Amino acid sequence: MCSSHKERDHVVIVGAGVAGCHAARNLAVDHEVTVLDRSGIAAEATGLSAGIIAPTLFYSDAPDVARHANDFFREFDDSHGFTFTKRDRIDVMTEAEATEAQELASRLSDEGFPVAYRDSSAVTERYPQFNLAEFAGAVMYEDTGWVDPYTYATALQSAARERGATFELDAEVTDLVSDGGDVSGVETASGTIEADAVVIAAGWRTSSLLPDGVDVQIRPYRTQVVVLEPEEQLSSEFPLGRVGSEHIYFRPEHNGDLLIGGGHYPIDDPASYTTDVDESFRLDIADFVPEFVDGFDDAGFVNGWAGIDTASPDTRPIIDAPRDAPDGLLVAAGFNGLGIMTSPVVGPTVRERLTGESPSFSTDLFAADRFGDVSESFEYVSTSDV
Repeated sequence: MCSSHKERDHVVIVGAGVAGCHAARNLAVDHEVTVLDRSGIAAEATGLSAGIIAPTLFYSDAPDVARHANDFFREFDDSHGFTFTKRDRIDVMTEAEATEAQELASRLSDEGFPVAYRDSSAVTERYPQFNLAEFAGAVMYEDTGWVDPYTYATALQSAARERGATFELDAEVTDLVSDGGDVSGVETASGTIEADAVVIAAGWRTSSLLPDGVDVQIRPYRTQVVVLEPEEQLSSEFPLGRVGSEHIYFRPEHNGDLLIGGGHYPIDDPASYTTDVDESFRLDIADFVPEFVDGFDDAGFVNGWAGIDTASPDTRPIIDAPRDAPDGLLVAAGFNGLGIMTSPVVGPTVRERLTGESPSFSTDLFAADRFGDVSESFEYVSTSDV
């Protein structure tokens, strides 16, 4: 974990997704901040995200992190054109998963979160469109929702600019520059940009920008989304949710369509993959959804896409200085498809690493040294299993 808190006036951030924009927003209050990106705001993983917000679920073991993230989205709502859409969530459970799910719901409720377990009949009484005959019930969350990823990223950019951050969105970083064990800047096609600290938040490209001998324990994986048009528009009460046993998640669209994501698997060469959704994933969704939700027997296929994200060994991001990194280098990578909902921790964690200023939550979950010696080919764990 980074422990050096030298005076670092100019910070360069590589990557203008939500992680980079959030770091810029937090640092720009008292630093000179330059954000560099090869192709634009939210141009890759961020822009292809489903935008689901469910920190209470994914940080159920870290309630201080969940509360911080939940509070941020509600406080940032209506800022700079950003909107947080609040909507309840159901996480559907099989009989084998029911006992553990009940314990989780009880623990979160005791922590003060609006979470409860309900059996399948109670769930379908509230949401009669679902067919849960093959399931035991669901954990129901009332502090969840979604955002439009691009609008969220541009709102963070606007907030960072208001505080003085500069964005250069046609600047591809080719190398890191260091001097005597300290970061001194980055190389771009246009020349060297000097910096006192560098934060690399470049998704799957992060590893390629690290100096020789410096590694970060992330690996790329591919994930997919399709959008279906039901026979009748989904109601304004239709929840978002997940069927972990099927490795899919879903949320309604504002126009009453249904977005369904899943179909994820690790890959070795991200640059070689298409952004088109696999036909096999489309067929799997076509088989499952009509049996799971009424009104989709004759659903229309609206569109679909695929994107590349990065996984860490424990599904939590690494926001820290990698082992043996030059002083002043941080990474923010390995968000495991949860970059939007986890983004509120990035800025405060980066500030702590660079300045020693502690946020309202523990940043130990995001330390680079938490894994020990884990190979780059570590076993991929889907967030469907969280």
